[in-house]
Amino acid sequence: MHTPQNPATGRSATWALTVLTLCSFTLGTGEIMIAGLLPDIAGDAGVSLSTAGLLVSSFAMTVVIGGPVLALTTGRTRRRRLLTALMLVYVLGNAVSAVAASFWPLAAGRILAALAHSALMPLFFGIAADVVPPHKRGMAVARVSLGFSLAMIAGLPIGTAIGQWLGWRATFWAVAALTLAVIVPVAALAPDTPGSGAADDQGRLKELKVLGDRRVQIVTGVTALAAAASFTAYTYVTPLLTDTVGFSESAVTVLLLLFGIGGTVGNLIGGRLTDRSVLGAVAQSVAALAVSLLLLGMTTGVKPVAVAFLFLFGAAYYAVIPAVNTRLLNVASQQARTLALTVQSSAFNLGTALGGWLGGRVIAAGAGLRWLPVTGGVVALLALVFAVVEATGERRRAQAASSAGPAAMEAVPENAV
Repeated sequence: MHTPQNPATGRSATWALTVLTLCSFTLGTGEIMIAGLLPDIAGDAGVSLSTAGLLVSSFAMTVVIGGPVLALTTGRTRRRRLLTALMLVYVLGNAVSAVAASFWPLAAGRILAALAHSALMPLFFGIAADVVPPHKRGMAVARVSLGFSLAMIAGLPIGTAIGQWLGWRATFWAVAALTLAVIVPVAALAPDTPGSGAADDQGRLKELKVLGDRRVQIVTGVTALAAAASFTAYTYVTPLLTDTVGFSESAVTVLLLLFGIGGTVGNLIGGRLTDRSVLGAVAQSVAALAVSLLLLGMTTGVKPVAVAFLFLFGAAYYAVIPAVNTRLLNVASQQARTLALTVQSSAFNLGTALGGWLGGRVIAAGAGLRWLPVTGGVVALLALVFAVVEATGERRRAQAASSAGPAAMEAVPENAV
């Protein structure tokens, strides 16, 4: 059984969380950088843009499937050994993609990297929780998540710029090199202890019952649909901005940075809305996502307006994230808190895969690129229906519990609605 490390203090804890943030930044950049490289990759590999978009879907589906499989098959492996091996596999996957002479070897490299990615993030979260006192674990996990926000703000535009200046292969090499650089410090943080025992394996299997909870199913469904709505457009954001809106390739880097800034702003707003009402924040942020996508598709002929809605698109999507995560923890924490992040990650990546596939189908059908955000907006409206129905139902349950007395109210999570 895994025994937590003694919590670190002061500078050692700060150093540990900084390393873990850098690790999640590296993984996040490696995952999303493909959005800025698709046109060049499609051209060099001799495939259509919609086919190149499968690189996004295949990565996401590998994370969805690979996470649970690796959790069950590597549970007893020593933590430090497992982490080091997975980091090396991530390096190998990016290197394979960098040297690939055609599309399918490139896709194989992406799948290999995605397999490592699916198991690394739970390890990073676990290490972060171990190096701080229990009352600071929420902050520590948030620090690790910060790496993904930084990947959107800095990693994606930097990766796109490297790809434009030195070729798309250089971006894969850069991610591989950065991963190599952090292997030693992050391995030093990992406890050199065995993984779970047989009893833990049985407990983990029992936790899977939480997936039968209707509230868990709805919030993960909303998460998947919101991700699908976003990535229907975002997977092809570079050609959308260049071929349809009319920006130059050099301007795309700045626009992607603007999208990332919007995401940071939206994340903060989403957090504040969630503190007021969790389900209210879910519905409001999904509604904003639907509106921003629909209006982005309708205004591609007017550059300043399209840029404004691109910013709002980023803000709306990242406002969804704290709302759905908090909702999931509220409804699953008493039954299977340790499973919550895995379920949410699977939902997100399933939606990412669906969005990449759906966007590719829109392009293959001959529709213009402007229809990608419109299609995404329609998917977001579907997510909004589920969010509103759940909020209405939860409010009625809370009112019924209130009428039934204090004992019944204890069953309703604080700030659930």
